[in-house]
Amino acid sequence: MAKRVKALVLMTSPLDKIVHALRVMESIKRRKPELEITWVARRVYEPLVAAFDFVDHTITFRRSEALIHSVRLLKQIRKVRYDYVMDLEGYARTGAMCFFAKANRKIGLRSAREGATICYRELVGEAEVDGRHLIEQLQAFATVFGLAAEMPVELNLAPTNASSPFSQKASHSPFVCLFPGRFKSARAWPGMIDLACWLVETRPEFQVYLVGVVPFEVKRKLPDRVYDLQGKQDWLEICNLVKEAELVVANDNGPAQLADALGCPNLTLYSYVSPEMRGSYPLDSERCSSLMAPRGDVSQLEEALVHAEVEKLLSL
Repeated sequence: MAKRVKALVLMTSPLDKIVHALRVMESIKRRKPELEITWVARRVYEPLVAAFDFVDHTITFRRSEALIHSVRLLKQIRKVRYDYVMDLEGYARTGAMCFFAKANRKIGLRSAREGATICYRELVGEAEVDGRHLIEQLQAFATVFGLAAEMPVELNLAPTNASSPFSQKASHSPFVCLFPGRFKSARAWPGMIDLACWLVETRPEFQVYLVGVVPFEVKRKLPDRVYDLQGKQDWLEICNLVKEAELVVANDNGPAQLADALGCPNLTLYSYVSPEMRGSYPLDSERCSSLMAPRGDVSQLEEALVHAEVEKLLSL
């Protein structure tokens, strides 16, 4: 058995960036199975990272809490001497984690911001990203291991005995997952509940699940076959549900990119984030679609356009 090689991965948030980083690191570990990956992620996303079978350990980063938690985080990071520390996030906070970590090699992006590059011993990638997709930027870390970039594949979840009563196998019905919520609620498309009602009205065989860890307030009675699961599932349950869905529709905060990584058709409604740099990948995949709100105002995104994209994806 090959000697285990310890690698610390720094990518704490947001969700879409974490998903893209997971796909890149899975590609590396699949070809370098001796890697033992420890991942630092924000508390809200740590259970998601832990849900994937190639991640061996996780460390929780509590961004908004007291200084003492930062000290504890650095102590936890310094408990182990790593062969590699890789800062995929590339900001001051993860640069500091890299600086204080014990490691033979400390690697970061040449395009890192907030002065983070001074915390690295090695730089990868280009200084100017020129609108390149995040996955293509992060693939530069493969060169650290003498590997070429490759097209990411679907991610595998860690084995579990848990089952959801809302899965297709349990319900015997196809379903769509909608993620109505967003941390910045002003950027959440307000038409999600109307979309759910339209789906069950036009497709009597379908069920619709409202899903997510960021709840969107539902102010009216939902029709039959629309179920509000927001805040009632952990990340592993959400991932298992998404894997079986016919379609995921979400705002531009990452759930659609998670769906793509799990092999599910997806539609992202963009208000702010660039789909060219952070959208589902590859950008020309027929199972992935996106709509950009006019002038970044999601309230101006027409329901008819969303319905047309949903119909197209459900017909695949």
